[in-house]
Amino acid sequence: MNMALRVTGVVLVSAGVSYIHVISRLEDQTQTQLEKYISGRGEQESSIFKLAEDNLTLLRDRLLLELKQPTNIDFQAEFERQYFRWNDGTHRNFPQNRPLKDFDSSRYSSLIIGRNVQITQELKQRLLTANTVISAYGAAWSNRFVDTYFLTPENAGVNYWNGVPLSLLSPPDLYLPEQEYFYIADPHHNPARSPKWTGVYLDPTIKVWMVSAIVPVYQGDRFLGIVGHDVVLTDLMEHTIQDQLPGTYNLIFRSDGRLIAHPHRTAEIHQAQGQLQIDAINNPHLNRIFKLVTNAKSQTQVIENSQDREYLAVTRLQGPDWYFVTVYPKSLLWGAALNTAQFILMSGAIGLLVELLLLLSVLRQQIAKPLQQLTAASNQLANGDFAIDLDIMRQDELGILASSFNSMASQLKTSFIQLEQANNALELRVEERTTTLQKTLEELRRTQAQMIQSEKMSALGQLVAGVAHEINNPVSFIHGNLTHVQNYAQDLLEFIQLYQYHYPNPVAEIQAKAKELDLEFIQDDLPKMLSSIEIGTNRIRSIVLSLRNFSRLDEAEFKAVDIHEGIDSALLILQHRLKDQSQRPAIEVIKNYGNLPLVICYPGQLNQVFMNILCNAIDALENANQQRTPTETASHPNTIWIHTSLASEKQIKIAIADNGLGVSDVILTRLFDPFFTTKDVGKGSGLGLSISYQIVTELHQGKLDCNSTQGLGAEFVITLPIEGDNFPHLSAG
Repeated sequence: MNMALRVTGVVLVSAGVSYIHVISRLEDQTQTQLEKYISGRGEQESSIFKLAEDNLTLLRDRLLLELKQPTNIDFQAEFERQYFRWNDGTHRNFPQNRPLKDFDSSRYSSLIIGRNVQITQELKQRLLTANTVISAYGAAWSNRFVDTYFLTPENAGVNYWNGVPLSLLSPPDLYLPEQEYFYIADPHHNPARSPKWTGVYLDPTIKVWMVSAIVPVYQGDRFLGIVGHDVVLTDLMEHTIQDQLPGTYNLIFRSDGRLIAHPHRTAEIHQAQGQLQIDAINNPHLNRIFKLVTNAKSQTQVIENSQDREYLAVTRLQGPDWYFVTVYPKSLLWGAALNTAQFILMSGAIGLLVELLLLLSVLRQQIAKPLQQLTAASNQLANGDFAIDLDIMRQDELGILASSFNSMASQLKTSFIQLEQANNALELRVEERTTTLQKTLEELRRTQAQMIQSEKMSALGQLVAGVAHEINNPVSFIHGNLTHVQNYAQDLLEFIQLYQYHYPNPVAEIQAKAKELDLEFIQDDLPKMLSSIEIGTNRIRSIVLSLRNFSRLDEAEFKAVDIHEGIDSALLILQHRLKDQSQRPAIEVIKNYGNLPLVICYPGQLNQVFMNILCNAIDALENANQQRTPTETASHPNTIWIHTSLASEKQIKIAIADNGLGVSDVILTRLFDPFFTTKDVGKGSGLGLSISYQIVTELHQGKLDCNSTQGLGAEFVITLPIEGDNFPHLSAG
């Protein structure tokens, strides 16, 4: 009882210490992973903005270069050929009386000169040159940017938009220098001549959210206009809201407090036409996030929001003055740590109960009863009763000890008889030697007591020496004889079947007896019972072996093992999930095992990898069944394939595949990242696969890959060295 209480205390303390250790480690790992994640997201989301600025800088330099080139072009004639005066007072590069569908917007830019613009020779040259450059570069960039344009301070513009002749659709009273996408880069608002970005706006033509990148164009100190791109924000907003770590959410806002994207404020942002200010929402939590982020010194970092119990992973996007923030609640860490502590507590309690029951049973049957018999025999012998009859039929140390004890009692009995006879003879021979004989008798009695005590000590010593060996012997006897019992039972069953075949109609008495015994049930159930007994003895032997190995502190944690045994053990544990269930049919496992040598590894760690991958395969098949009709499920039976082979002379390969729905390319690139999971909150972790990846690659110097085609299933391939560089060369024996 005291031992049980001590072990229980150790389990409880271990669970508590594990919780504290796990929560501390998870906090460090989470901050590290968040820094890596937010840095990657910053580079990913900034790429389009950086590309826009690089494009426009290149476009500006090309335009200035073309304006400097000498030319023989008659710009007056070329202008009159390309431009047409419209009834609204504007000039555009297409006749007003022709349908706009005839304008080839995929090859040419559309141009407009506003009302009352003084069209100088220099302006004509600038617009015609810009038309050529914008048409060429705009077409090349149209796969990433919806339009490319050049606008002048005289209120003239050149715009390339594949499929949309925007300048031909513009209203005649539009004054370009007054628009935000122009004046933010003019000399008054941008004396530094740096690239500028507009606020977010809803484009009236295509009804999508955009932001404009602007680069001013100067010829010396003369302001010629601006070149620009319109960047569509649909993908960025969708990625911000939908592509997040499990249990977290993302948001974007400008440094001036304008909210750009938020998973719970999308309707408000649309209603405010992209002008929604954080301080106008009256949300203290959001205000605290804004203050913590804007007061941060680093461009990319992880900030702890202790008041709201969360981490803020922050990066500043290149280009527009925007902050990308991932909000990570600390409750995600507490849940994972609590689950680990609960698992340790439950495992320890179950292990304690099994160990106590096993020890109690073995000690009672194999040690306590024989010791009681030996103790009673010792007391009987000490009282002078030599009629000792211990069981000597046991083929073990206790049987040898019992035989020795019986022999000792017999010898002592003979010695006492001889002594008594000698004593009687001496008493009859001489009266005068009576005193001497009495002394001799007393001496013999003392010798007798010493011999008894010596034999008792010898018996106890042999018993203690055999106790450890005896714990494992009964199970070995049962297990060794079980094979013969199974063979005998199989022979008897085959004999009964042979008899039934040749005598299908036995007499009524035999039929009645067979019905009473339920012979068919016995024929079916007896092999199962023997198999269950074999599994039980194997389990007991495994537990005894584990207890013995645990006491051998000089052994290493790794050894040469049969990989197939680990896979089969994992399949046995998962057998209940492979059987048919109400929501899906049974899952068939097809094993194609190659001829593999023993592999030096950490078997317990590898068994965890097999368990994780097989669980993922079962989850994938269950998810596929939910998305398939019964007809489709019947035509695609749930199947898991396991194939092992030699990859080379020094490596083995294990492939585990399923015919589920597979994994998309986007998910495949992040499959082994920590915190990444496609499962619902509370069902995933991901961490599964992340830990398996570390066990294979770091602990065993192997490789873990996933090959998948959407809709055709997934295959996990594990490559392991037969003898790793950091493992000693163990013999196969």
